[in-house]
Amino acid sequence: MSTPQKQKKDQFVALCADCREDAEHLLPTVKLLANSLRKGIILFTTAKDGDSWVEGFGVTYAALKSDWPTVVEAMPTVFNVVLAVTLADHKAPRGSSAHPRQLLKNFRQAKIAYLVISADSTPPFTTESVALTLDHQRESKEKLLWATYFKRFCGSEVVVYHHPYTDLAFRQRLDNNVRYLEKVFSSLNLTYRLQVLPAGNQFANPDIKAVDQPDVDLFISLVPDDRDRDLFDIFSPPQALRLLKHAAPIPILFLNQRDNLYILCD
Repeated sequence: MSTPQKQKKDQFVALCADCREDAEHLLPTVKLLANSLRKGIILFTTAKDGDSWVEGFGVTYAALKSDWPTVVEAMPTVFNVVLAVTLADHKAPRGSSAHPRQLLKNFRQAKIAYLVISADSTPPFTTESVALTLDHQRESKEKLLWATYFKRFCGSEVVVYHHPYTDLAFRQRLDNNVRYLEKVFSSLNLTYRLQVLPAGNQFANPDIKAVDQPDVDLFISLVPDDRDRDLFDIFSPPQALRLLKHAAPIPILFLNQRDNLYILCD
């Protein structure tokens, strides 16, 4: 690891790229987020030729002779990374770190949030409106906390979408989640907007429908634990992969469903 430009930061936003072009595409977004969240920047690469181009970006970098899952696992504990930013390119060859399916495999065990930027997007993106969903299932505290971070540090409007449940049991569980949402936001004196989705399949994951709503600049999504997958899930593309393909070019902030996620120190 080399530090061409010293940064007095105790936590970092990671820029993850395996070629100069991908790093150039991501850097404006990474700088925007690092400045807003008051974090440092580390550029990570596992490319064989990484040493030949990482120095030119003027940020701390780590050109590692390792695989991405190992690097991702080390980010919060070794490098104090709280957010990773990486590129998804649906035209990238299979096996490339930018291919959506490979990307999700690389970050499958991530203990930090990872923001996936589409190769079709025009950087830097705006954070004026950040959206997420609530449903009848158990929700992630970290998902709500990240929404508050965007509200506090980026001035984002937070929009929370949900199905118009007619099933009484589902509606009661949703109401419990909404009460918890209100508790989190009110404790920080923050506002949000609760929005009902158009009527449809109440059993379907609401993320796909929510990301289609107007003025969604960034979307926060929970990646379910593999142990929660049912028979239908096993024989269909992973939910996160379907969302990536459907949402492009909207950036998606993914949070893996686990009990030991690292969050910001603020």
